[in-house]
Amino acid sequence: MKKSVWRFLDTGYRTAAENMALDDVLLECKSQGVSPDTLRLLRFRPPAVLVGYHQDVEQEVRLEFVRERGIDVNRRITGGGAIYLDESCIGWEIIASKDSLPAYRSMEDLFAIMCRGIVQALRLLGIDASFRPKNDVEVSGRKISGTGGTERGDAILYHGTLLVDLDVETMIKALKIPVAKLTDKAVKSIKERVTCVRWELGYVPEYEEIKEAIRRGFEEEFGIEFVEDGLMAEEEEAFRRKLPYFQSDDWVYLNRRTREHALLTAVTKKPGGLMRVALALDPDYNVIKSIIITGDFFVSPRRAILDLEARLKFIPADEDSIRRVVREFFEEKSVDMPGITPDDVASLIIEAVRKARYAETLGLSTEEADSL
Repeated sequence: MKKSVWRFLDTGYRTAAENMALDDVLLECKSQGVSPDTLRLLRFRPPAVLVGYHQDVEQEVRLEFVRERGIDVNRRITGGGAIYLDESCIGWEIIASKDSLPAYRSMEDLFAIMCRGIVQALRLLGIDASFRPKNDVEVSGRKISGTGGTERGDAILYHGTLLVDLDVETMIKALKIPVAKLTDKAVKSIKERVTCVRWELGYVPEYEEIKEAIRRGFEEEFGIEFVEDGLMAEEEEAFRRKLPYFQSDDWVYLNRRTREHALLTAVTKKPGGLMRVALALDPDYNVIKSIIITGDFFVSPRRAILDLEARLKFIPADEDSIRRVVREFFEEKSVDMPGITPDDVASLIIEAVRKARYAETLGLSTEEADSL
C-alpha cells in the first residue's frame, strides 16, 4: 500500500510573533485546502513566554522580569497554560485534515494518537518516553513535552514542545507558577515534575539528530512519508499580511483582564508525615489551574503524586469533584500512602480551595486569605 506523502517543514529560529502568526496561517491555509498535510518544527529566538489563548498575560507572566531579560511574550491560538521556551526548545506540530489522521473515537484518543510520534522520536534517541493523560509526554513521571491543539473547519493543528535543555530558575521567574519563592526547594520541586533531553541523556544531541528522530518517529507511527519543503507562496503572502497583528498589543493582551488567579496553600501533619499543597485557581471557570503536592510522606508507586497532580488539572474546584477524583485515582492506581488516606489528601486540597472563597466573602486579598 502506497504511503501518504506529507510536507516536512522546518521554519528555523523565529520570534514568538512570527511563530504564532505562522500557526494561524498554516491552519487557515489547510482549512481552505491550500496547504498539504504538514509536520512543522519551530524554534524561538529570543526565548519566549507563550500564554494560552484564553489567558490574561498580566496574571500569567512576570512582565518586569521578562522585559529586563529580553524574553518575548506572545499568545497561542490554542488554549492551555503559559509556557517558557528557551532557544534549545523544539516545537513540533501537526497541521492536517482530520480524515488524514489515524481514526479516533474521542478527544482523549486524539491526544494519545498525536503524541505517538514524539514518544517514538524520544525512544529513537534512547529515552524511554510514554504518553500520560490528559495531554503530556513523560519520562518516569516527569513531563518532557506538553501538548494541545485547535481546529478550523476540517483542519486541525496539534502541537507540543520538546524540552531539550531547561533553565528552571528562569522559568520560575518568568511564569507565575505555584511556588511562593525561588528557593532551592522550589527548584527541586519543579525538577521532580519536568525533565529534558539533556537530563535524560547526559548531553544534548545535535539538532539535526533530534530533527531526524522526530521525522522518523512520526513516519513510523502515522504510516506516512515526509518530503522536506518550505512555505508555499500563498502561505508567505498570508504570513506577511498577518504578522503585524500578531506583533501588536491587541493580540498579545487581547483585552483579557480576568480576576486574579489565586495562588493558595495548605499544610497538614498526619501520622504518615507532613503534606503541603500549593495550587492556582482560575476563578472565571472555577477550576484548578495547576497544583503541586509536596511533603515528607512515603508513597507507592513513587510517581503517584505526579500522576495525581496531572489528574487534578482543570477539574471543578468544588468539594465533591475533588473528593471523587482523588478517591478514584487512589483506587485505580492502587496507591499506598502509609498514615495518609485519600480523604486526607482531598481535604487538604479543599482547605486551600476554600481560601479563595474567604477572599471573596470577606473582601480579603489573596495573600491575606492564604494566611488564614
